[in-house]
Amino acid sequence: MHLDIRVILTNIIGFVIVVWVLAKFAWKPILDLLDARRAKIRDDFAKAETAKTEAQTLRGEFESKIGDIKVIERERVQEAVKRGEEIAERIRTEAREKADATLDRARQDIDVEAHKAQVVLRDEVVTLAVASTEMLLNTKLDPETHRRLVREYIDSLGEMPHA
Repeated sequence: MHLDIRVILTNIIGFVIVVWVLAKFAWKPILDLLDARRAKIRDDFAKAETAKTEAQTLRGEFESKIGDIKVIERERVQEAVKRGEEIAERIRTEAREKADATLDRARQDIDVEAHKAQVVLRDEVVTLAVASTEMLLNTKLDPETHRRLVREYIDSLGEMPHA
């Protein structure tokens, strides 16, 4: 093996020229590109960290608002239940009042009907008394006289007790 110094020197000089050309024209742009890429990645990580912090802040705010909304929802449900109970109580009260009014009217109707029945019964008793008196006396009195006599007798006995 034979080493030729000229080839070695040529290779060394060529290598130095290539390194110098690369350093002068390519190495700096490559390093600048790598530095720019490194800075961009650093900025992206910083932005991601900021976004994460903002997201956590927003999440806390949303959870707080959701809690507030749930409290408001419970209050509204309780208000609705309370209003429903008030309406139910008012309906019950109105129903009781209507039932009492109906019961009072029914009692008044019963009293009126009972009074009518007493009048009808009195008239029938008068008619029966006149008929029986005619049979006993075998004479005829005019109906108005008989009725007057029987009414006076019944009135003297007082009011008839209610059945």
